[in-house]
Amino acid sequence: MPDLWWPPLAAFLLSVALTYVVRPAARMVGAVATPKEDRWHRGTVPLLGGIAIVGAVLACTALLPPLSGRAWTLLGGASFLAAAGLVDDLRPLGPQVKFLIQLVAASTLVVAGVRLDVTSVAVLDQIITVVWLVGLTNAFNLLDNMDGLAAGIGVIAAGFRCYFFLVDGNIEGAWLAATLCGALAGFLVFNFQPASIFMGDTGSLFLGLMVGGLNVMGPYPYSRGTVAVLLLPVLLLLVPIFDTLFVATARTFAGLPLAQGGRDHTSHRLVSLGMSERGAVLSLWGMAFASGLVAVLSYRYGLPYTVTLVGLLGAGLLVLGVKLGLQRVYPKRPGRSGVVRVVADFQYKKQVATIALDAALVALAYYSAYLLRFEGTLERELPVFSSSLLIILVTHVVMLGAFGTYQDSWRHSGIRDLVKLTGAATGGTALAMLVVLVAFRFEGYSRAVFAIHWLLTTSFLCGSRVLFRALGELFVSAEAGGPRTIIYGAGAGGVMVLREARSNDDLAWTIVGFIDDDREKFRTNVHGVPVLGNLEQVAPLIMKGQVAQVVISTASVPPERIDALSRLCADSGVRTLVATLTFRDATPPDVRLRR
Repeated sequence: MPDLWWPPLAAFLLSVALTYVVRPAARMVGAVATPKEDRWHRGTVPLLGGIAIVGAVLACTALLPPLSGRAWTLLGGASFLAAAGLVDDLRPLGPQVKFLIQLVAASTLVVAGVRLDVTSVAVLDQIITVVWLVGLTNAFNLLDNMDGLAAGIGVIAAGFRCYFFLVDGNIEGAWLAATLCGALAGFLVFNFQPASIFMGDTGSLFLGLMVGGLNVMGPYPYSRGTVAVLLLPVLLLLVPIFDTLFVATARTFAGLPLAQGGRDHTSHRLVSLGMSERGAVLSLWGMAFASGLVAVLSYRYGLPYTVTLVGLLGAGLLVLGVKLGLQRVYPKRPGRSGVVRVVADFQYKKQVATIALDAALVALAYYSAYLLRFEGTLERELPVFSSSLLIILVTHVVMLGAFGTYQDSWRHSGIRDLVKLTGAATGGTALAMLVVLVAFRFEGYSRAVFAIHWLLTTSFLCGSRVLFRALGELFVSAEAGGPRTIIYGAGAGGVMVLREARSNDDLAWTIVGFIDDDREKFRTNVHGVPVLGNLEQVAPLIMKGQVAQVVISTASVPPERIDALSRLCADSGVRTLVATLTFRDATPPDVRLRR
């Protein structure tokens, strides 16, 4: 145990040195990534950074005490994939060839005894493990789409896996995970945005199989039961799994082939939502770290006591996936298959999805209420919970429908919508208590549980809507690339213009700030946009050409102020726009005459 510090340190230093050497060598042999329409990077960047990762891991593990046969099989299989990836980086292989190679490597590991013990049927466990290993290999290959993303997620996953190995007393696994972590961290020195080298398929294929294999190997894998065997690896690798499933679903509904490249991954869509490139990568790192912490808590305290965290994490990812899925990244929508077309064109899919999510949140809130009320005797209360769960679900869904929440737009959720959700939660809880009273005379039930459940249900339902809207408003980038715009008027009209600019992709304005003649609004913020001052204070920005256009959003601006603004903008080459809301009579002329 005391010797655990040197393998990651040695791997880090060796990875830095090897990356420094490989980078110019890749340019010399022409192994570079050039800008393409379906790729994210904008310049020519050397590939083959994976050689440094693989070399550092293999060199350091050779210095470790003798490893088991399964450990060397994992290293051999990952190295075999790295060699295939190197060939692909130099001379691209077809998707079918790469998949066949991955299948051979995964099957070899399973035959050597590296497998998940999920069921009592050995053949079924072997099939599940092969699917897991091949899936994770492709997931990391897909995740390597933005500077520092795959390497950073790999560091986090390997770090948490090292912790679990130490807890289980598996020193060999801890050495391997720590060494991989150090090698990735060394490469990340050169790969973080702006990256000067990419790992290529050499590194991503190696990384995917190594991380996937580490999560199923060891003599003491997840000694706390079947649920941990299934749950913990998923939590540790939640980001690549989510990204793969999200991209596969989006491309299927768009009628696009799954194997093609594209700028439609989670990271790309976060940037299109308004984040910077670094912000998107750091957000996904944070998501991976958060899911790793949930895995640690689930391992230490058991799933019954952390199911709320797992459920909220899943609900948050679902909301995020829907929000990102609404970003327009596909230029056209080719023909879709019959089943996909039926689902996509289903008229009430939004309502069905909302009901399913709300029902899950209501159930999660009810379970959490029991957990908070009966922490020490939870297992004894579970039969009562199970017998009344259906009542809770039905009453709340009925009240949510009665309050009209399933006709509301999440994109424009406001105070009135939250009040309606609170009323629906209150009515659902009251109705559930009435049904329980009539059916069971309230025997064995706790009033405190229903009070806690009402509070949690209200919080979960309102929180899901707030999160969805916040994702569309909090991450609006100041460097969106559109014309830099100032809005004259920080009142209701200005807010209307701001929302239209943020939600209308055809405008693509970069809102710099507001102008307002009311001094009380100076140095305040309206929906995250600063009020810069009045026209005289902002005039220097306009005169210096730091603004492309000014939008007058209110009719209360005096004509002389508008005239002064128009002259100033005209002299500086700045466009002046007036935002108006008009109502036009669309009644046909002949009908109007009859009236």
